[in-house]
Amino acid sequence: MKLVAVPILLFVSFFAVAQKATPPPSREQVETQLLTIEQNIARANSTCDYDYFRKIEAEEFIFTDSQGNVTTRAEDLAGEKDCKIHNDQHLVDEPRLLLEGNIAILSARSTLTGLRNGKDVHVETRFTDVFVWRDGRWQLVAGHSSRIPPKK
Repeated sequence: MKLVAVPILLFVSFFAVAQKATPPPSREQVETQLLTIEQNIARANSTCDYDYFRKIEAEEFIFTDSQGNVTTRAEDLAGEKDCKIHNDQHLVDEPRLLLEGNIAILSARSTLTGLRNGKDVHVETRFTDVFVWRDGRWQLVAGHSSRIPPKK
């Protein structure tokens, strides 16, 4: 009986490792996972949840803003000390997903509404985030965001 159990355990272990080595099989599953991550990033920005950023941002993460400034993961995490909690609402919509093996590029629109210093805030941006599937999860390796000018 033990001789049969060992090959079965090896097969199950290999299957579990293989599943972690590859991203979800369907494009819809990947898009759903990435949109959930983006919603969690928006929430983490509002609540100063830097533990989430430590989890989702890869060591080599870089962010480029619309003025061409580049921020590394270490620089981003250093912002924790100056973070202020806000009760903002975030909507991420109009997603476009490019998927190639274990690399996913998500481009979407983000709309933030809320109060800052007693004033209504409404900010729309377009962003592109690049994810790599590692260790059985998506990790953010690069991002870019540009503000959409207000409608006149």
